[in-house]
Amino acid sequence: MKVGDLVHMPGSVAPATGIVLRLEADGLRYGDKMWDSGRIQVYWLEDAEASWEPKKWLEVISEGR
Repeated sequence: MKVGDLVHMPGSVAPATGIVLRLEADGLRYGDKMWDSGRIQVYWLEDAEASWEPKKWLEVISEGR
């Protein structure tokens, strides 16, 4: 999985397509805890928003350049 890949969550109730934006949290914090490094940032096309998702939940459906 790399930046620019199109991804989706297999088996999700509402299938959505997203684009991988970042692979590492780069030291982002949530309260007093660091983000889990097992997450990647995805821009969800249908929702027009970005969120951090567990990498193991995602599947690449088309590779970016």
